[in-house]
Amino acid sequence: MSPHEIPFVRLVVPFLVGIALGSIVEVWIENLWLGLVAGGLGILWLGGQKQSFRYRWVYGAAVGMWLLASGYWHLVERDERRLPKHFTKVCPDAVAFVGIVNDAPDKGSKMKIPFRIESAAERPAEWRPCEGYLLLFLDPTPEAEALRYGDRIWVSARATPTEPPRNPRAFDYQRYLHYRNLHYQAFARDSGTFGLIDRGHGNWMRRTAYAWRERLLLVLREYFPTQDEYAVASALLLGYKEDLSEVLRTTYAQTGSMHALAVSGTHVGLVYAALYFLIRRIPWRGGWRRWGDTALVLLGIWVFALITGASPSVMRASMMFTLFLVGKALYRQASTWNVLGATAFILLLYNPYNLFDLGFQLSFAAVAGIVGIMPVLQRYSPRLPRWLESAWAVLLVGIAAQLGTLPLSLYYFHQFPVYFWLAGWVVILGGAFYMWGAGVLLVLHALVPQVAEVLGAGLYYWLWGMNQVLRFIQQLPGSVVQGIWLSGVAVVGLYVSIAFGTAGVFHHRPRWLLMALAALLLVMGERLVRQVGQLQQRQTVLYSVGRHFLFDFFDGKTLYTWSDSLPERRERFAAEMYRSASGFLKPSERLPAQFSQPFRAPNLLVQPPFVQFFDKTIAVIEHSNQLGNTTSVPVPVEALVLRQNAHVTLAECLQHFDPQTIVIDASNSIRRTERWKAESEALGLTVHDVRQRGAWTLNAH
Repeated sequence: MSPHEIPFVRLVVPFLVGIALGSIVEVWIENLWLGLVAGGLGILWLGGQKQSFRYRWVYGAAVGMWLLASGYWHLVERDERRLPKHFTKVCPDAVAFVGIVNDAPDKGSKMKIPFRIESAAERPAEWRPCEGYLLLFLDPTPEAEALRYGDRIWVSARATPTEPPRNPRAFDYQRYLHYRNLHYQAFARDSGTFGLIDRGHGNWMRRTAYAWRERLLLVLREYFPTQDEYAVASALLLGYKEDLSEVLRTTYAQTGSMHALAVSGTHVGLVYAALYFLIRRIPWRGGWRRWGDTALVLLGIWVFALITGASPSVMRASMMFTLFLVGKALYRQASTWNVLGATAFILLLYNPYNLFDLGFQLSFAAVAGIVGIMPVLQRYSPRLPRWLESAWAVLLVGIAAQLGTLPLSLYYFHQFPVYFWLAGWVVILGGAFYMWGAGVLLVLHALVPQVAEVLGAGLYYWLWGMNQVLRFIQQLPGSVVQGIWLSGVAVVGLYVSIAFGTAGVFHHRPRWLLMALAALLLVMGERLVRQVGQLQQRQTVLYSVGRHFLFDFFDGKTLYTWSDSLPERRERFAAEMYRSASGFLKPSERLPAQFSQPFRAPNLLVQPPFVQFFDKTIAVIEHSNQLGNTTSVPVPVEALVLRQNAHVTLAECLQHFDPQTIVIDASNSIRRTERWKAESEALGLTVHDVRQRGAWTLNAH
């Protein structure tokens, strides 16, 4: 494959790098757009000149640099905070807003509603036109659950910037919202703080698509009475995942089947196959057949894409099918790599933040894996009976897609489903049967309800059986390898190794195989260095867990955990990622919440209120009784940790302890925290407020 056959791949790479650079630097360059216009005109002029073959690279380099700068500008300029009438500039102290529900609300313990602002007010009846976006949090009341995309509402609440993660390595929700172009949030505490003004705003196609999805969900609810089967039915057919339980998500994730619940290329392909089968029965004549088939298939695909929420993965698949089918109608045969590059370029032009969407990344990686690795697997596959060829093809596609997404999956999910190949047969073949059957079910529901009931019962037990098989696979010995932690460098190294290894095997190039091995050795070397560092780690971490208490003591390959009645789920949310990055799936030993006698370990002694970890001494005060009698000389401690609203003043504490840092954990009230901080400032002491600054860490020697 010559580089000249894949021009869009060559164009999208520098554009993509520019977008990534913009996400890292995020510095607005004044009048950059003028430079881009001038540069574009210069490139057009240069392209019209005769060039020496020796210097042909100059034009390519100029185009690449221009695309890189364009990608940077495209991302930075897209930031909603740069809007000229952003509400923080027009009405910075706003206490009320009027705007449009900008997307389908997410349901949960709190309803999360993307909100496009139209006006704001600092005082009643003093509305100022402005613009910008908020993530609005509402309690799940009947009034809130009745809100839909396109509704205009008023809300009485203050906007605050989104908050960074409070614990190390925790999910960065602030960054996630930034990639959705949301930087402010507001909390409406009860139904009296918001209200509906009118309906019918926003994009009419999206509004219609969401309305149809709600109707179809009601139909599915009739035929799938149990929660798990209904959740899978709605996710497979409509991409609606709000009703998936945590247990069911874990089952699909640990069997490598989560991709089946996110509408993607497989689903679009099944829709295409069904539409093509039906539309080919239309008696077109002449040229009408070619263009009629293409138009109706594309109409069906894009309607499906809109109803399922138009996620980046389904948009990728729909755009690729569009380019392929239009090319076919024009009697043009394009390279799959070029179509993939053109699709990425179009979607990034539409929204540069798509680059940071996990579905976008995994979708393109899976297709790249299938296109690049599948030919190698087919070349070295054994000859099989004809009746086994289809099942074998499904297995090979699953392996190729898994290899394509492997580095990203390990980076994001830190686990590897060993039996993904077995689960792949279940969800691909079972999902295909369900999707086609569900399409017939929806038609029969409208035309022959009695027959629809029979088919609905059959599909219900089909999904029930599919869920049971996946649960069985999940329980197999060694079904999932957990605790895998990759750095960004390791991800790049693995992709380099996979690319050169695949190309080397396919083209019989030993030098490429050596390069693949070298990249793999670099990844292993980076991992070895990190593991050696873990053997020498000596660190204390006090996590931010609200009213609760969670201490971790990392001593080489041993982890001691000290906590109170903290629920397991909250502990995992706060500490799991950092523990995994430090080489632990779970604590080596748990300390009791209350001590009847001191806890002793080789490098750790806990005898409340004192904690001795290597050379560091910490005092943890929960109540005034722990201060004891006044000593002639205060005990030197690295930190004084105050928690549970201990009824003490810093002046009293300093009679007993001589701390270098005052640590106020999140279990204390805001009023008492502010009082201690004021005392610390007056006394010239360093303070770490866990509620504001997040987890506190201390390294020992």
